[in-house]
Amino acid sequence: MAFVNSNDFLTGRRPARFPSGAEIVCQRASVDLTTGDLVSNNFGAVGLLPAGCVMTGLKVDADDLDSGTGTLTLDVGILNAAGTGFDVTFATGLTVGASAGVVEVLSANMLRMSANSTTDRKIGVRINAAPNVAQAGTLFLHSEYRAV
Repeated sequence: MAFVNSNDFLTGRRPARFPSGAEIVCQRASVDLTTGDLVSNNFGAVGLLPAGCVMTGLKVDADDLDSGTGTLTLDVGILNAAGTGFDVTFATGLTVGASAGVVEVLSANMLRMSANSTTDRKIGVRINAAPNVAQAGTLFLHSEYRAV
């Protein structure tokens, strides 16, 4: 089951930034999550990595999505074409969202990924462990990438 809501980057109404040279660009994308989205093993897209680009950094920023004892954990990576798994996993077990906060993801998988994709790739999240008490809120991804 995908997330109920989307954003302008995922629907194509707004293009993701593309580097004009060797610089690193940052793109911020968000999705409003409903309590129904916050179930174990649910995958959903949040942002885009443009074709021909590689990730250089990622920050995950979330509202408090678990008003209970904070059992929510998230995984983040590049979604497969079906949106049901990851082609590349950047991080697992992130506790951001169990309470409001930000976490910076540092991952060898992210820094070593190939840029041979000729299509945009979706950066997504998996609800690894469901929240104790789900609470609707917003999840943000601050993606840093460069052209190859």
